[in-house]
Amino acid sequence: MRYLPIPAPKNPCKRFPGLVGCVLCLALLNAVPLRAQETSAAAEVHYGIKAGVNFAELWGNDALPESDRKVGYSVGAYAAFKVSKVLKLQPEMIWSLQGEQSEENGRYKISYINLPLMLKWREGKLYTELGPQLGFLTVNTSKSVPDNLRLENVERFDFSINAGLGYAFETDWSIGIRYCHGLTRLVADRELRNNVIYLGIAHRLF
Repeated sequence: MRYLPIPAPKNPCKRFPGLVGCVLCLALLNAVPLRAQETSAAAEVHYGIKAGVNFAELWGNDALPESDRKVGYSVGAYAAFKVSKVLKLQPEMIWSLQGEQSEENGRYKISYINLPLMLKWREGKLYTELGPQLGFLTVNTSKSVPDNLRLENVERFDFSINAGLGYAFETDWSIGIRYCHGLTRLVADRELRNNVIYLGIAHRLF
């Protein structure tokens, strides 16, 4: 009995070299824009840290008599999302020491974890910003404050509106001033609200 030889399968790469080349070219062309999109997306958001000095007081009819702004500090981090060529949306998380002091009537020491959401408009090296802020109470103490002025049952949450301006003096560094106007009463039956002027510096990490 004779067996007929079975021909080996032909290599499609040799039979259709042009087709294989086209497939490889299409794969490369598709990979390039995907990589470009990833790079572009990464460039749309930046992260950084910031710190500054607070000049805080409580305003309202129940504020400490003859009070002065209390000097405190704040430190935190931010993320900046590019909205357009000149606009950025910047959420932040800031620990802030605030309150009020009076030479004759003691002082309030109040601190918050603040979550501002700022819309920043930049033209050249100058920027302006505006946005709301939600604060979570972390510390509430008083020193040498008369009993009738002590703060009891301070609200856990504080809602404010922020406005500010600043200057970018380096690619990754900027300085700014921000005014925080409290909208929430610190105590339900007292006419007291937070009022803070913030002067700080920010550094973009990446």
